[in-house]
Amino acid sequence: MSVASFPANILKPLETSSSLGMFARDTGGCLISKLALSRSEDESKEIGFQEIFESAVFYFSAPAAAKAGGKFFAKKNNITKEALTTPFSEFKNIKDAKTLKSTKLSKLGQIGATFSLILPLVFSIAPLRNLMTLKKSGKEEFTSVVGLNNKKEDREKQKKLEDKSKKMIKGAAAGAAIGLGATLGLGALLKNNNKAYKKAEPYVDKFIKNLDFTKKCDLQTSHYGALIYPVSIASYFMASRDKYEQQENARRFSVTVPLLFFGEKLIQNPIYKKCDEIFNTNVAEGGAIKSYDEILKMPEKIRRQALKSKNLAFASTFLINTMFIAGAVALLNRVATKQKYERENS
Repeated sequence: MSVASFPANILKPLETSSSLGMFARDTGGCLISKLALSRSEDESKEIGFQEIFESAVFYFSAPAAAKAGGKFFAKKNNITKEALTTPFSEFKNIKDAKTLKSTKLSKLGQIGATFSLILPLVFSIAPLRNLMTLKKSGKEEFTSVVGLNNKKEDREKQKKLEDKSKKMIKGAAAGAAIGLGATLGLGALLKNNNKAYKKAEPYVDKFIKNLDFTKKCDLQTSHYGALIYPVSIASYFMASRDKYEQQENARRFSVTVPLLFFGEKLIQNPIYKKCDEIFNTNVAEGGAIKSYDEILKMPEKIRRQALKSKNLAFASTFLINTMFIAGAVALLNRVATKQKYERENS
């Protein structure tokens, strides 16, 4: 095993869009940075709960729900598993109108059912976190959780926070039930009423085109932008325990949301270009970055240098875009909140 291939074996799984790779990359990087800058034991527990639960929902629960939902609706519409995994771009190859309709309705049901389950789970993370802290430490204020004050427990405020959190969770459960009911009802209507289906078909096509799952049922970035991330943001703001937590959420999302869509490309391109110059390689030739799979197929002499360049560039991008950014935002919030709290309570 060459010097370059050892780190490649570690980094290669993180490059994929698989649930496991994305979970390890995003959760590991953010969790380490945030825990290193946590202000109290209670905050550390909240960070661990949020990061792990959030990523588990995004990267494991959603694919599992998509597979189960796909199986249910494929059987309901009498199509094969292979037909269900047909990409939208290949629908034109399905010549039989009945099979095409059944495929579209199965995908519509799969997507609708999955998000009917996943969005309420995402929405429940913040209120569940509040209930967890409230039960363990009795702290109902964010400033108490992060160690900025040591106020005595206020039973009235505790009850108010508990009621608010439970109300949010019950609302999420109701949303799941409504979403599942609407998905089943719409599917039945469109299946049995051809006139209604013809009117709805253009919208069904757009829905599937923008929100379809991969063949392995992994989530794509478009899912976050379209539905998951707005629900997560709304939940964290609604569950905020005081104005200081609201302000921290505003700072965090103003940085992380743009980076989710644009950060990696803006950061990685100059890094890969520089590494190509250092190692005299062409990993980022023509603006298209070669994957580990592509590099490992190269002749040995070229592969050795290309792996060195790829390892350094990929690791640097990961450290900056994930760990460094997460740490920088956590540090910014830590300093800004402390200064504001001390200024207002001195």
